[in-house]
Amino acid sequence: MIWRHAFKNIRVQLITVIVLSYANLLEGSVLTEIIFSWPGIGSYITTALLSADMNAVLGGTVVVGLVFILLNILSDLLYKVFDPRAK
Repeated sequence: MIWRHAFKNIRVQLITVIVLSYANLLEGSVLTEIIFSWPGIGSYITTALLSADMNAVLGGTVVVGLVFILLNILSDLLYKVFDPRAK
């Protein structure tokens, strides 16, 4: 009952929430990787920043920015699939 009626009405909002949640996880990866000493893009950017390697910082920032852009494009494409009113 819920999947058939309620999910039909909240699909677009659910896509938005999922994409924004993933974006927040990407932002929080810097802090998590530093605290737990995990290797990843967040610790790479922080290490490069502390060693004044601006090319690496800019490259990491571009990669994170591209991921945000790709997530937003994906959500826009999913809007068109799930919402027949969007053209």
